[in-house]
Amino acid sequence: MHILERISHDLLVPQSLLEDALRRAHVRFRKIKIPKRSGGERVLLQPAAELKLILSWADSYVLRKAPVSNVATAFEPGTSIVRNAQIHSKSDYSVRVDLSNFFPSIRSHDLLRALSKARQHFPEWVFERDFEDMLRKACFDRADSLPVGYMTSPRIANIVMLDVDTTLQTTISSNPERFGRAYITRYADDFVFSTNRKGACNEFVEELRTLLASRPSPKLAINEAKTRFMSRKGGTTLITGLRVNNDGDVGVHANYRDHIRLLLKLFATGRLEQAENESLRGHLAFIEHADPSLFTRLSYRYHAEIAKLRGHAGLTALPAPQKLSS
Repeated sequence: MHILERISHDLLVPQSLLEDALRRAHVRFRKIKIPKRSGGERVLLQPAAELKLILSWADSYVLRKAPVSNVATAFEPGTSIVRNAQIHSKSDYSVRVDLSNFFPSIRSHDLLRALSKARQHFPEWVFERDFEDMLRKACFDRADSLPVGYMTSPRIANIVMLDVDTTLQTTISSNPERFGRAYITRYADDFVFSTNRKGACNEFVEELRTLLASRPSPKLAINEAKTRFMSRKGGTTLITGLRVNNDGDVGVHANYRDHIRLLLKLFATGRLEQAENESLRGHLAFIEHADPSLFTRLSYRYHAEIAKLRGHAGLTALPAPQKLSS
């Protein structure tokens, strides 16, 4: 059975629609530009609706069956940036290492090689030529790079990184005299290594640099300018945008907290632009997940405003928090 015939059967959509989507995959998409905090823009690609059907099928029927490492803490069930930060919250020393040009550096042959290594998890048709051709056209761009913005890209990246992730994890866990009591996670293109041993962070960076240089697939390198060494004793530790204080508590950064308070104040006084309401709702949802204690404090101060933003203007005000009697 041809792969598009199989997808048509599974999704109950005309095969001709899928053929057209695949034929025009590299010309029918939308570019979305998002400003970076550090300057410049991040370009996301939004595939056509018809191609999304193929991507969704590939994700559900194939990609989700591929093994990934527990080092990967992004885009996997039960993972989040909060969980990623909590893993490192009790360590004295940590280092954050960014990988240069991460998604575009991953090519279709990297994915096919990773799937082949996990052959036992898939039916044989996954390794037929028409399926491989479909993956190249649907999941990769015209330059055979992994697009930023496609729903399948994060999972593909985690599949491809399995060997690097597990090799690092094994090396670190089997050498406590070198790396100490250590933890390692990778959130997309950001590795975080933490330990109780002074000097071990430098050892980790060197190990990662050597490992990446020795691997033909995927071909990746460290973004040396973004490597950041951190110490809980020396100040704030930042992991995937969250702050870990000296007690190991995880929360949002003070600057971000103050910015959200300002936005709420502007909203309360009718000075926030209408177009920013949706953005503020998103910020509040993030804080509710990442820093529940801050969200509670904001709710006591701005309960009516938060309720209005969320479409629950009729809710009554929260009672003031009571002190526990001694």
